[in-house]
Amino acid sequence: PSGDSAATGGAVPSAASTFGRGFGRGGVPPAAAAATAALPEAMSRMSVQGAPTQHPAAAAARPERTRRPQIGRVGPEDKTGKTGQRVTVGTNFLRVEGADTMVYQYSITFNPSVDSRMQRDRLVLSIQDPEFQKIPGRVPSGNSLYTNRPLPRESAVYQAASGNMRVAVQLQLVGTATLSSLPSVYNIIFRSIQARMDLIEVRRHYYNPHAGERVPGHQMEVWPGYITSVSHVDGGLRLMIESSHRVVRSQTVYDLFQSVGTSLSNMTDAIVGTSVVTRYNNKIMRVDQVETSMDCTHTFERNGTQMSFLDYYRQAYNIEIQDPQQPLLISRSKPVRGKDGKTLEQRQICLVPELCYVTGLTDAMRRDFRLMRDLAKFTKLSPDRRLMELRKFVQTINNRPECRQLLDAWGLRLLEEPEVVPARRFVNERVLFGGGGRGPFAPVPVGQTSEFKRALADNRVLIDGKLLKWLVVYPAREERTIASFCETMMKKCRAMGITVAQPSTVALPNDSSGQYQQAIKQHFTTDLNLVCAVFTSQREERYNMVKRLCCTELVVPSQCLWTKTIGDPKKMGSVAVNVAAQINVKLGGALWGIEIPYDRFMMLGIDVYHADKARTTSYTGIVASVDQACTRWYSRVATQRHGQEILDSMRVIVQSQIAKYMQTVGAPPNVIFVFRDGVSDKQIGEVQQQEVKAIYAAIRGYDPSYRPKLVFMVVQKRINQRLFLLQGNNFSNPPPGTVLDHSITRPEMMDFFLVPQHVTQGTVTPTHYIVVECAGDIPVDEIQQLTFRSCHLYYNWAGSIRVPAPCQYAHKLVYMVGQNIATEPAEAICDRLFYL
Repeated sequence: PSGDSAATGGAVPSAASTFGRGFGRGGVPPAAAAATAALPEAMSRMSVQGAPTQHPAAAAARPERTRRPQIGRVGPEDKTGKTGQRVTVGTNFLRVEGADTMVYQYSITFNPSVDSRMQRDRLVLSIQDPEFQKIPGRVPSGNSLYTNRPLPRESAVYQAASGNMRVAVQLQLVGTATLSSLPSVYNIIFRSIQARMDLIEVRRHYYNPHAGERVPGHQMEVWPGYITSVSHVDGGLRLMIESSHRVVRSQTVYDLFQSVGTSLSNMTDAIVGTSVVTRYNNKIMRVDQVETSMDCTHTFERNGTQMSFLDYYRQAYNIEIQDPQQPLLISRSKPVRGKDGKTLEQRQICLVPELCYVTGLTDAMRRDFRLMRDLAKFTKLSPDRRLMELRKFVQTINNRPECRQLLDAWGLRLLEEPEVVPARRFVNERVLFGGGGRGPFAPVPVGQTSEFKRALADNRVLIDGKLLKWLVVYPAREERTIASFCETMMKKCRAMGITVAQPSTVALPNDSSGQYQQAIKQHFTTDLNLVCAVFTSQREERYNMVKRLCCTELVVPSQCLWTKTIGDPKKMGSVAVNVAAQINVKLGGALWGIEIPYDRFMMLGIDVYHADKARTTSYTGIVASVDQACTRWYSRVATQRHGQEILDSMRVIVQSQIAKYMQTVGAPPNVIFVFRDGVSDKQIGEVQQQEVKAIYAAIRGYDPSYRPKLVFMVVQKRINQRLFLLQGNNFSNPPPGTVLDHSITRPEMMDFFLVPQHVTQGTVTPTHYIVVECAGDIPVDEIQQLTFRSCHLYYNWAGSIRVPAPCQYAHKLVYMVGQNIATEPAEAICDRLFYL
């Protein structure tokens, strides 16, 4: 954590090191400080309209930054749809009212420098100078201070103290602007308000450790907190408030080491890759290494003198470290690229195990049903409870004088009730199963919950994959379980309209990876439809071997099963239905379809997987439907190194997918919908200016005269916006198909929020869709409705999912490639959903 750990560049030092994350970031760089000192005393008054006006010397002192591409508005001017059932929804947005106050920005220089950003903020607020204290709206943020009134002097030095630390704080006026032109300052103001509410900042969000609740039966507690964001939306200036939680274990890393053993391998397995929290300042860091060559007696240079970790924590936090010989933990900062594109040296931060508490959940904990059920009681809030927490947050702000004073200083007023707006819901949606003798299709309504599990077992599949020759490899001791399951699955296949034959079985003397590999290779033939490997335990290396062998060398679909899953007689029937469904689509079949209003329609899903922590290797997956009913899919993967653009590979892949569609349908698609997953707000402009162009390049490369209608959407599912269905005076989860395309959407974009699925616990999270390209006169209603229908095409779940099916297929594809087979699959298998 900032200011509470040793930060070093390159290799871990053996003795002295530079201490503190972000060393030197507390003040202006030397060149900037010199330029600031050279500013003339009398500066011309600056315009208060638009962006902040800056002094030339201050602007020149700052390093040049690469500007992000701006997002271009696309689509019709009116982005609101008309069709659907009218409903009323509440949001977690509050109206912010007030005057357009002036903002004065000052750069801050500390002497001596201060490492911790939180400590820098505390020092600025502790300045006792009368002329400084007269300014009611003072909100520091890192190296900048924002005020609602100008200081008497444009450049001044003040004295500040925090504990035993005394520093000189230089404030230099940088520029002025109106508050409405600086949305980020609104967020800084509300972050300052949360700091005055006795909340603790943890990774840019605020939590209340004092209100932490212990989880009965588990050594952990849950901290309640809030995520806030102020922005200009279509409805005006709004504050978004979302309840958040942080899980913290009640044992230190030192205690964890004592329980697992103090050998380097045991400590590394127990802690590397997890996050820890330091209770003395409530900062959270990720642990990347356990360094046994360093302990708390090692020294580092701080303000020109050598200081040990023992002395530092004694002086800075009045903490006596009990075990001076304990090894240190190393946390590395995220890799940063320089202007030349090369990765700069990573900063390394040293932490003391005795002062770190384990936070977060391990994979083993997430697989613990009892633990996750107990945690859900604290973390999965119902809509009514979530709104109650929102109102309590606002009431706390309005009732605390120090918070109220800051709001008044900036001329802001916060309404207590969340905004309620009209919305729409798509109704009477249905999916199409195979009709059998009743006709080509059997329409099945999806119902209020958009789920149709029973229909999967009671109807015939849309396209029969034909399981004519398949091999089952299993440990010999599971003979009876395998025989019973295969018999049950064949019965279910025939009931579902799937052609199936008796499998060839191979019993293995043991369950080693070598035995599976040898048996599969020995019994493989070119006409084999499927390899089914049954395991008695979950071992990643064995699973990876089977997938790698079948996807890259033998080029045959594979199905891996666990005896614990298929061995329960009470659940064997339902498990057999799911396995039969998976196998059918892996063989090129289809379970159901959706109604498409366009002739020759195509969907694409794009996702990226980073195969290592440093993100030096990535896999881009593009999955496209290659038939009119969106039931057949063609999936391709491109491997790329860090810094390598995906544009060339995207162009080649999409061009091949259009050609595949042409082979299947006989003509290229007239309408193409592209769903791009895994894109943050900062990357939307790049996607619009680069990836959309790559799609157009693929279209031109296929045929220069080819002009299909194109809709390219960014899909964001990890969002904090929430919708609540208003029924009378109560709020509940809105049903699937609820869409909101105004009020809380963004003025500069064509976007909408869609509730995709039914949830039984907590509050449903809508999915945010941002249209970055809309070529062709496709109505807004059809874009939204087709998006919702596409969420019903994921064949691993008989119902709607959070994102369009091609997005989820692309995610599954790149995850398997990056996590399991570590290479591109053979092209011959890419016309099937082999990765489900």
